[in-house]
Formats: sequence, structure tokens, C-alpha cells
Amino acid sequence: MARAGLQRRGQSSRLVRGTGAVLIFAILYRIFFQGLSLPRLTSSSADREAEQEASGFSWSCTRLEHPLMEGCEHLWLDEKNRRLYGTCSNLSRPEDTLNDVNVSHRDHVSVMEIDSPPGQYNAYNLYQLDIADDFDGELNLHGLDAHRIGDRLRFWMINYRPSTMITNEEELGEKLNYTIEIFDLDEDTGTLLPVKTISSDALDSPNNLAVDPIGDEIIVINDYFTKVGSFRGKLAGGEAYLSVCMTESGECRMVANNGFEFANGMVSDSQGRFYVSATTGTVVIYELEHGQLKFLDSFGQQMAIDRISVNAEDNLVITTFPDPFELQKASSNPQEPVAGAIIFSTARQKTDSRESDEQGYEAYLLIEDEDGELMPSTTIAVHDVKTERLFLAGKFSRGISICTRQ
Repeated sequence: MARAGLQRRGQSSRLVRGTGAVLIFAILYRIFFQGLSLPRLTSSSADREAEQEASGFSWSCTRLEHPLMEGCEHLWLDEKNRRLYGTCSNLSRPEDTLNDVNVSHRDHVSVMEIDSPPGQYNAYNLYQLDIADDFDGELNLHGLDAHRIGDRLRFWMINYRPSTMITNEEELGEKLNYTIEIFDLDEDTGTLLPVKTISSDALDSPNNLAVDPIGDEIIVINDYFTKVGSFRGKLAGGEAYLSVCMTESGECRMVANNGFEFANGMVSDSQGRFYVSATTGTVVIYELEHGQLKFLDSFGQQMAIDRISVNAEDNLVITTFPDPFELQKASSNPQEPVAGAIIFSTARQKTDSRESDEQGYEAYLLIEDEDGELMPSTTIAVHDVKTERLFLAGKFSRGISICTRQ
């Protein structure tokens, strides 16, 4: 069943603060979650009535299937120039190519001009960014953030390069080769110009990143999972830690290694707050203070969280999947299975009260798509505040859905 709606702000749900780590991932979800007391989304009678009336705030959704918008794991919206950027993969590649980190292939950065009238031939003026000839290597992308630095649009992307051989006497074999690639975009030509490649032992299993508003500091999740290879998508214990890297110097170091089990999503807002989400259903908020990670707050709900994004009002857009088994099946065969998703928006409550139970975050249901009717296997959602549109994409989907509030 697909239900699209936006709760009235006067009748919103509240997200309760998180109070501890829950060590569970997708294939353990059903076994344990029903018996655990997790930080969760609370709902009053008025809230449930608002959800039932949500059809009055419906969304009209259209799906755009296009080779350039296949397998888009990360999206970023440029509010100034009204372009949506996505790191995407070609799902038509043979499975052995998708699984082998040492096979040379290139992911791409796709662009949608979101205010262009959809044409019959090329909806939203879709195109792919070029990469300058002086970039050495291929792109196998697994994380994206971007900021306007002065008059430049700069991209930071996690890249899984082919493994390198270790030939010293103490250690023989292959060494995984994960890097952060930094590009400036020539917007006139649509070309990514290489600025720096960051490589470090503190990037041993990066799966996501976020950059502070001025572009100096990069926080990276390392989770011991792999995007490619024989262990892609498999349970690996849940451990994760955060590293911070400096754009200018390229130096990286670990900043936290506790409490990040199954960390998956990461985003930063305009105030320099960093949000880290986990498939256990928790979101933790931090800021960097003198190079150290400072805890600010946390909240959670009783559904597994995938990727998160932030809109122009600094509200989070959270993609959840009610059935992790469906997403697991979709990851193993993007051609067939479809996983449902539920999209929420969250905003910090504005209150003068000092009481802890008056703090927290309000949650608003945006779209409930439990059967994947609106967008097969959504893993990321982006909200355009200006036009009240949602863009839904998925790592295991062959396109993107554009939903307009009615």
C-alpha cells in the first residue's frame, strides 16, 4: 500500500531521545526488535487521526527511469542553481563486475535540472558530469557531500579504488585502497576538476561522509562493511567508528570508536551539526569543537533507518525501511525484488522549557510506501523546500521518482 501525506504541524509526532546502543542489523531485526524497548516514534490519538486524514495533503508522484539515474545511492540538491546531483551506478553491469573491487569500472555523477519542464526526449535535461583528463583513476563511489565555497561548487566523494599489492617483507598480499576524492565543478562545462585525493589508514572501511559548512573538516563513517566483493551487504558484527580528515592538509585520524554500531547515514546542516544515523533506528547529533567530537543530542524510532538528508530549513529527511529482509533481497538482485519505505521529516522542537521531557525532535510523516509502489526500494529522499517536491532514489532502483505536494 502506498500512502502519501504530510502531517499537520499542530498534530505532529515526537521522536524520543535515544538512551543506548542497540546491536542489531537487518537479518536480526525481526528476531529481536519486537521484544526490545527502543527509542521510538510516539503517536497520540490526535496524531493517528492526522495520519488517517493525510490524503488531504497528498503527493503526485511520477517515476523517471533512465540509465543515468540507475542505482543512485546519494543525492545532493544545489539550492542556488536548482540542480540535483546523484552518485549513481549502472545496474546493467554483470554481477561479477559489481562484486569485484579490482574490476575497473566507473560510477558517475548525474545531474537533473529540477526546474526544467520535462521533455519527451530528455526529461529534466539529464546529463552526466565529465571528469578532467588529469584525474588519475576510476570512480567507484560510496559517499557524497558538496558545498558552495565562495563561487565554487566543491564535491567530496568516497572512492573505492582497486586494491594495491603489498610487497614488503613483513606483509604480503593486497591492501584495500579507499580514498576521498575532492573535486571543484566547472559549471560552464559540467566538468569535475580534481583538487586532492586523501588516502589514510584511518579510512579502512568508509561508507559515508559529511563536511562542515566551510569545507575544512570531513567526518567519515568506517563500518567494516564492503560495497563490493564477496562480503557485500553481509552482516559483519556491526562495529563502526568515525574519523575526521582535513581538506587542506589531507590528514585523517580517528575521533570516536564507541556507540556507532551499524552506522549508515551521515549529513551536516548549515549550523555545523553532524547527524549520524544507524540501521538500529537511532540518529545521534554531534558538532566538532577544536577538532574533537562533541555529543549534542540523539533520538530514534522503531524502524531501521537508511540514508538521511537535510533540506534548506535544516530539517532532516529520513528514509526508513519497515522490512529489512526486503531490502536485503533487493540488494542481491535489483532486477526483481522491491522493498518498501517510509519517509519522515524531523525538526527540532522550539521550546523555552528546560525540562528534558520537553526537548527533542518533532517527526512528520511524508510518504508511506510500504509496497514500493511509488519508488522501488527507496534508500535516499531529498526535499526541495522551494517547490515542495520530494526526490526518491535507490541504490537498487532503475530510476528516480519525483513527488509534488498537491
